[in-house]
Amino acid sequence: MKTRLTSVLMLISSYTFSQDLPDLKKYSKDIGFNTSVLLNGIINSSGSPFDLMLKKQRTSNTATRFGMSLYADINTNTSTGSNSYYQYNNYRMSISVGKEKQNQLSKRWIFYYGGDLAPFYQFNKRRYYNSNKLQDENGDTEIGLRVSPFLGIRFQINERLYLGTEALLRLSYSFKEASWKSYNGFNNDYTKNNESFNNLHAQAIPATGVFIFYRF
Repeated sequence: MKTRLTSVLMLISSYTFSQDLPDLKKYSKDIGFNTSVLLNGIINSSGSPFDLMLKKQRTSNTATRFGMSLYADINTNTSTGSNSYYQYNNYRMSISVGKEKQNQLSKRWIFYYGGDLAPFYQFNKRRYYNSNKLQDENGDTEIGLRVSPFLGIRFQINERLYLGTEALLRLSYSFKEASWKSYNGFNNDYTKNNESFNNLHAQAIPATGVFIFYRF
């Protein structure tokens, strides 16, 4: 039994590594998007960013990446049987450029790694109303630059289509401006406050999103 099992494993291994590897230079461009915007958009009211990426194959195992990420969440939250409600406005946008190095593991599987550089912009605002009168408001605007090293794996569905997912580390520096506005009840006036500061941030992101790519 042990001999048969060893023979089967050797046969599978021999078949896997004897397959012809795909020619990554056959198509010079890959375009894809993150499918999480479709899944999370259904089960999560706040949705997910729309991520689009274009890759240009430079050599047999290197590519240049160009990405774009857009997010918008505009909604009003009203309590049942109440004349008070919240309004939310949230936007995020970034563009990125980076390099990717690929290592073919088999005909279907390719491991890749590299890094992206991305300027980004974020805007968030929350307003609270009671009897259609603004009671308080707070928000912030942030602009910055992000460096993201990544590790990824992709699965070749056919010659032109493949799926990919990657884990990454985001290291960012940004300038942030925050503001607060509250109704004080005197002379129909508001109390206002503003603050600005620099922000350093590090965030590890697991491989949760799946990209689907088309080669041409």
